[in-house]
Amino acid sequence: MAPPSSSPLAADLFADTADWLVAASGQAEGRLSAIGGPAGQAGLRLEYDFHGGSGFVVIRKQLRLALPETFAFGFTLRGEGPPNHFEFKVADPGGANVWRHLQPDYAWPAVWTPMQVRERDLPFAWGPAGGGAATEVGAIEFAVVAGPGGRGSLELTDFSLRDESFRSAAQITASSSEAGHAAAAVFSGGGWRAEKHDPHPWWSVDFGRPQRFGGVSIDWPEGLPPRAYVMEVSADGSSWTAVYQASRAAGPRSHVAVAGGEARYLRLTFAHAGCAALTGIKIQPDGFSRSPNEFMHAVAADAPRGWHPRYWHREQSYWTPVGTPEGGRRALLNEEGLLEVDEAGFSLEPFLLIDGRLVTWDDVTTTPALPVDGAPLPSVTWQLPGMRLHVRPWVDGRGTNLTLRASYRVEWDESPPPAMRLVVALRPLQVNPPWQAFRNLGGISPIHHISGDAAGLRVDGRQVIPNIPADAVGAALFEEGGVLPYLANGLLPASATVEDASGLASAALVWDVGPTRNEVILAVPFFERAAELVKNARDATLTEWNTLLNRVQWRVPASAAAAIACFRTAAAHILINRDGAAIQPGPRRYTRSWIRDCVIMGAALAKANIPHALSEFLLWYAPFQRADGFVPCVVDRDGIDWLVEHDSHGQLLWGVREVFRAEGDRVFLESMRQPVIWAAEYLLHLRGLRMTAEYTTPEQAACYGLLPESASHEGYLAHPVHSYWDDFWGIRGLHAAAELARALDLPEAAARWKNAAAAFLTDVQRSLEHVIAQQQLAYIPGSVEWADFDPTATANAIALLDFADDLPAAEMHAMLETYLTGFRRKHSGQMPWTNYTAYEIRLIGAFVRLDQRAAANELLEFFLGERRPRAWNQWPEITWQNPRAPGHLGDVPHTWIAAEYLLALASMVASERDGSDSLVLAGGLPWEWIAQEDGFAVTGLPTRHGLLDFKISASSDGHIAIKIAGLTTWPTGGLWLAPPLPPGCRILSATAATGEALPLNAAGTTVIVTTLPLAASLTTQCSTSKEPLGRASSIP
Repeated sequence: MAPPSSSPLAADLFADTADWLVAASGQAEGRLSAIGGPAGQAGLRLEYDFHGGSGFVVIRKQLRLALPETFAFGFTLRGEGPPNHFEFKVADPGGANVWRHLQPDYAWPAVWTPMQVRERDLPFAWGPAGGGAATEVGAIEFAVVAGPGGRGSLELTDFSLRDESFRSAAQITASSSEAGHAAAAVFSGGGWRAEKHDPHPWWSVDFGRPQRFGGVSIDWPEGLPPRAYVMEVSADGSSWTAVYQASRAAGPRSHVAVAGGEARYLRLTFAHAGCAALTGIKIQPDGFSRSPNEFMHAVAADAPRGWHPRYWHREQSYWTPVGTPEGGRRALLNEEGLLEVDEAGFSLEPFLLIDGRLVTWDDVTTTPALPVDGAPLPSVTWQLPGMRLHVRPWVDGRGTNLTLRASYRVEWDESPPPAMRLVVALRPLQVNPPWQAFRNLGGISPIHHISGDAAGLRVDGRQVIPNIPADAVGAALFEEGGVLPYLANGLLPASATVEDASGLASAALVWDVGPTRNEVILAVPFFERAAELVKNARDATLTEWNTLLNRVQWRVPASAAAAIACFRTAAAHILINRDGAAIQPGPRRYTRSWIRDCVIMGAALAKANIPHALSEFLLWYAPFQRADGFVPCVVDRDGIDWLVEHDSHGQLLWGVREVFRAEGDRVFLESMRQPVIWAAEYLLHLRGLRMTAEYTTPEQAACYGLLPESASHEGYLAHPVHSYWDDFWGIRGLHAAAELARALDLPEAAARWKNAAAAFLTDVQRSLEHVIAQQQLAYIPGSVEWADFDPTATANAIALLDFADDLPAAEMHAMLETYLTGFRRKHSGQMPWTNYTAYEIRLIGAFVRLDQRAAANELLEFFLGERRPRAWNQWPEITWQNPRAPGHLGDVPHTWIAAEYLLALASMVASERDGSDSLVLAGGLPWEWIAQEDGFAVTGLPTRHGLLDFKISASSDGHIAIKIAGLTTWPTGGLWLAPPLPPGCRILSATAATGEALPLNAAGTTVIVTTLPLAASLTTQCSTSKEPLGRASSIP
């Protein structure tokens, strides 16, 4: 075997510091210089200083390099300084995909020390590729990431790349060989076969040196019986270790994973000569089985397309939850009809056998759908010429008899139908793809034991019960190829019982389909007992959902129908994703309760007139607060995460105030007395930490009076900063505390907290002015240290928390204009982009708050078009430009984003201005919504002043009719109507049904409402120029 070879690039890599880019986060610094190595060779010295904080310092060099299957990067290093995290990374030529070798808490060696990074030490880290091994390099990086931080230096030299791939064997032997089938022919063609009387047949390869590998793929001759064999490895050819064993392998090819395999010798030992034959063997690289999921990717790539779910081909497939309003347990349905029965559970996958031909998702057109009004009962339809298969899951029952059901219904246009069978396969696979990995989530869901009969199966103890017995049933081991090869040949395994140590067992239930039997309903209880299947059960579930979602009733034209249906779906998804009282922003990956997400989601549900979820959440969450007042950022099934995120204290206070405003529940309020006092006083304590003499110096003045550094923004995890997001929540939290204190008869606390909020706001305004001036910014920064452009975060301060009148106006408007310019350039193809986050939906509300209706409407139209998939009314946290890119999505549906949509859409109808206690109606509605059909109407829309009934419609002659009713309290800052108007038009007059003239603002864009209920007619006047009017700046 040829020895490994080294790349000739090594000598030049560190020759010129100008070839390397130095980058650092926040206040960290790095400086690069040239040095000589131990033998005088070229080297680099990186001096870094974290200046008492955290973050990272990186050096990066661009180069183009193809990587062999098996390789080893090498370099020599030494350094000094406290142990920090050391990273070696490679990026692909586009820079979007990264593979990383991480050495946490690495203590620099004081003397020159060689380091080796092999292909198995360089796992995929992030990017749209979703996984796999690195094959081509566009850049390499060395990074120092702060643990304790501090200052130090890193020196590097002697970079190399060695190709250690398997090319040829040193020796190939066997126990015996038939004539013309020598052992070596396994690699050269022709294959090997043992003599038929060989009592102990084996075949072996000597690699000539220790060889890393991830497994093998074995090709078998036709006509062999089931194969029983053992795969063994050895370092010396004498002492052997079994790494795999098969008892009845079948099919033309077997894939065997040997994770982390390394040996000089490999041997296959067969049970008898009848199965001792090989056509070929491929020694697979380490990436073949780096993880069970990577192994399954390799298996799927070698099978006919459609035999495995789409994501195994590294293509994104979106999913949606199937659950009940009580939350707790939920299934997932993907676009191709794959149904995951529970969190990290196995899946049910449909197939058809038509005239003996296996039909998969890849042979049909798949169409996801919801009921027209947005109720969360998803379905998928397979469409073939003249034929359809409908997959319709739902969940019914309550408590311990909660049951997942799935209807599979076949329809056809001509009679008689073709010879057809419906197949539902039980697969050891989740709907969540591998790039969503978290805990036990993503990709494979092990199935070890299957048993049962035509009346139902048990899958590792979990029941699958059909409403009518199957006509055939069978189960298969992975080593047999699973159940799919049988189905492709019109067969089923003989037995319905298997035990598979690999955890990759599968099974299939099969029904003959005809005019009298075209629907099967499967039941999978979430617990041991299934709910009784009643007639029209799915319709009853739909009725239950509609009863809940109809608490707010909408009557809108077709142009608004999708937006309103999405409002209803978004509310339902928040409920489904809950785990009891614990609100959660995702059905799988994000099954954690961040108070930040949950308070906003609870407030959004209140806009759908479902307020109980937030009060239940806060009653559950408040006991996790520390006695010193600190509110943890997140709680999940593993307990409390004490990561410091200082927005959480204000969010608790704001959330309690929102519940009390919505429900007026004094029992709830009294239960929150201590948490409110603790959280408010803790905010004052935190502010005090930044009000010492140290923070009056010029270097620290921008931080005076702010909340201390925290990681409340995901981008701040590597380097916690003084985040204005935290401060805005803190100010509104103190305002909320003061309001609650008055209700709790705590006048002194109320006055103290109100005054503290005012002083806090003054300090934040001073800090913003300082950072803007010092950094010469034309926008509102997200933090002191980074002065980062983050309009999505700042939009929260504008829209939800209503600081629009308190922010530097020029920079605020410039920030939003810059955002819009970039938004339009990206999505018109003028600017390259890879992904974005739909948190940007929050900007709809910001533009409504700033009376920029056109921008709000533009964003609404765009984001409705960006639902993934559009028919399921949902957004992932991360949206990739290529919808099929296998990149991490966060979770789907991401219900914090759903909440932002609920709040944004509600603000378009009724914008609540917390700072001035005013209410603006119709400030974001598009003209089309009031001018088409019967106009726009909503009944029972919750506001802080009670339920709103509102109708607005425009006639062709320029008249606008309005009706406003409801509300239990009057907004002290006024009730305003800002209807959409055609370009160049203004309101000429507004007349109540009583004949009373209603006052208008100076621009003629807004009606000042002075009494309710109100029915009125507005007359408009349009100029011939059709130029749009300016902002209605007189609205408070």
